[in-house]
Amino acid sequence: MQRHKIEHEIHCPPERLWELFFTDAFNIEMYEQGMGFPSCRVPEKTDDGKVLHRRMAMTPKVEMPKVLAKVVGDRIGFEEIGDWVRSVDEYRWQIVLAAFGDKVQIKGTMRLAPHGSGHCMRKVEFVVDTNVFGIGGVIEKTSAQNVLEGWNNSAKWINGWLARNPA
Repeated sequence: MQRHKIEHEIHCPPERLWELFFTDAFNIEMYEQGMGFPSCRVPEKTDDGKVLHRRMAMTPKVEMPKVLAKVVGDRIGFEEIGDWVRSVDEYRWQIVLAAFGDKVQIKGTMRLAPHGSGHCMRKVEFVVDTNVFGIGGVIEKTSAQNVLEGWNNSAKWINGWLARNPA
């Protein structure tokens, strides 16, 4: 099992980032144009005022070791399923890999905290755990690297988008 914590300064207040984070068009633009994903969809989103639930389905551009490429084949997509629990101001998410289903657990949280004048600190914690005989360690390492890279790339893209689209 791998545990990770990562923080990024985002150049807007928490309220604006939460709004953008749950705007479908913003996410599709970020993943498809900003991060080069072949596809990003939001097939499910509900909001009861207390919890905003979202399921996104994506096909990423992924680099992986040859041993994984043989196992994964063309099943490189994933779903991000998450709930923004407003009472604790926390987004609780999990990633379900098309190739491995429940044999790979990727779960985490995201919180936003005010930081400086008009900025926020995005704090993400997540774990990656696998139950795949023989190649579990490779899957775990590759998955963790891809998740970290995704959060790093999204922070850069979001800050660039905010500079081009001031409030």
